[in-house]
Amino acid sequence: MIYTFVLVVHSWLRWVVLLLGLAAVVRSARGWAQKGPWTDADRKIGAAFVGSLDVQLLLGLLLYVVLSPVTPGSLAALRAAMPISALRFFAVEHIFLMVVAVVVAHVALARAKRAQTPTAQHRRMVLGALFALLLVLAAIPWPSLPYGRPLFRLP
Repeated sequence: MIYTFVLVVHSWLRWVVLLLGLAAVVRSARGWAQKGPWTDADRKIGAAFVGSLDVQLLLGLLLYVVLSPVTPGSLAALRAAMPISALRFFAVEHIFLMVVAVVVAHVALARAKRAQTPTAQHRRMVLGALFALLLVLAAIPWPSLPYGRPLFRLP
C-alpha cells in the first residue's frame, strides 16, 4: 500500500520537476539574452526547481532502498541483471542519472548566486538547469521504451 502511494507521488512529481526546470531555463535564458537583472523571482524559481528535485530524489531513494520489490533482487545479482534492459535501467541508470541531475542543479544554483554579474548569473543558471533537465529527461522511463512506465500513474 505505501509502495503504491509513494510510487504514484513520485510519478506525478516528475511533472512538477519538469515544469519548474523548464521555467528556470526559460527565465534565465531570457535574462541572459536581454542582459536583465538577476531578480528574487529568478532565485526563487531556481530554488523551487532544485527543491522539487530534492523531494523527488528522496522519494526515489525511499522506493529504491526501502520499498521496491525489484531492487533487492537486481542488486543481489547485478551481473545477471545488467543484460536485462529493464533491470539495468532501474538498478543503475535511472538512479545514477537522477543523482547526477540533482548535483548539477545544486551546483548551478550555487554558482549562479555567487556570480559577479547578472548576466553571469543567468548564464550559469540556464546552462546548469538545462543540463540537469536533459539528464532528468534521459532518466525518465518513457512509455515508448522497453522498460517504460505510464505518463500518469494512478493508484
